[in-house]
Amino acid sequence: MVTCSSCSRSFFTEKQLQAHVRHAHVHTSTPPRKRHPCPQCVRSFDYMASLQKHCRRWHGLATVCADGHLSCADCGKSFTGVWGNGPHRCHDSEEGKAEIQKGDRPGCVDRGFPCVDCGKSYSTLQMLTRHMRTHTGERPCVCADCGRRFIELSSLRKHSLIHSGVKPYKCPECGKQFGRTNHLNSHMLTHTGERPYACPDCGRTFSHQGTLHLHRRVHSGEKPFPCPVCGRAFSILANMKAHQRIHSQEKTHQCGECGKKFSGVGVLKKHQRVHTGERPYHCTVCSRQFSRVQHLKNHQLTHTGEKPYRCEECGKSFRQCGDLTKHKRTHTGEKPYACPDCDRRYNNSGDLSKHRRSHTGQRPYSCQECGKTFLMLHHLKTHVRTHTGERPYCCTRCPLTFTRAHHLTSHIKKNH
Repeated sequence: MVTCSSCSRSFFTEKQLQAHVRHAHVHTSTPPRKRHPCPQCVRSFDYMASLQKHCRRWHGLATVCADGHLSCADCGKSFTGVWGNGPHRCHDSEEGKAEIQKGDRPGCVDRGFPCVDCGKSYSTLQMLTRHMRTHTGERPCVCADCGRRFIELSSLRKHSLIHSGVKPYKCPECGKQFGRTNHLNSHMLTHTGERPYACPDCGRTFSHQGTLHLHRRVHSGEKPFPCPVCGRAFSILANMKAHQRIHSQEKTHQCGECGKKFSGVGVLKKHQRVHTGERPYHCTVCSRQFSRVQHLKNHQLTHTGEKPYRCEECGKSFRQCGDLTKHKRTHTGEKPYACPDCDRRYNNSGDLSKHRRSHTGQRPYSCQECGKTFLMLHHLKTHVRTHTGERPYCCTRCPLTFTRAHHLTSHIKKNH
């Protein structure tokens, strides 16, 4: 970490610090070579023409006189520019004439650009124009590769990196590359372990403010995203979209190993780790490895003992929000997942998926050693131990070890 000597802010790399100094402390750093400063803001330019263009774009219709004062391009009136006073408009301009028709006095006026819909004011016409698109829904910037539309050009440029594959921002710790600086900054927190955002309700901490905002809906019960098909509400938009695929049954991404189809490429990639055995997520406490980051997060709670999700009906607490949701259905009796082949219903999608294999005969999990196939992943994991000799369940009262948890439980009941 490197620290700014002017404001004490910390940054991960020297490059980030230098960029910060250029933008935040241009007045305290080495005097720039640019000779034409803007009288209304801290920016300066190499050429007068660049300064004139900047003033017209960001400070209304004013241009810069030889003495450094601002001059109206329409009426010629000169005045001293002060940062924060807002742009200049006059009765000779088209916008000024419109103001006069609305009852404003003629002559030069210094004022911001207010939004007629919500009253919010902006210092430049360009900023107001961008803001107005949030009301009109206008998205004039179109991606040539996928047709997705954006409100402003900068958002389109960031999006275009997805298609180009360009990832210019590299993590100095592990070398992983990202298309956006905010994605890199978020990733860097995985190395530092910093979790600066604490939940005021339960004390749980988070790396990002957005994650804390989503978490707080667990306490408030807020579910702002209803399914347009069945009305079921969700606290997270991504969860609602994933749920919608239950109705559409759209599964266009197929696994090349077993032929199983999935609704999204991300889900397919996670599934393929079943075949490859890849477990990229490591627990820093016990070194146990996981194929999914959420499985790692759930596992880490076993070390802390934290159970932040509490049932308001019976007081039982859970480590995962999903487990609490399933548990609540034992009180309500809700079983929203219906089998299309028979009349059985389930309170979670995982149980429905397992049940449907009894109709299809599908056994998607195969042993790499002997080729034996299984209906469920945990059956395969248990079977693999017959080849590896692994016995992960240890009795704390004697030296015996077991391949299955219920064998250990039975042993303790009988012998201890």
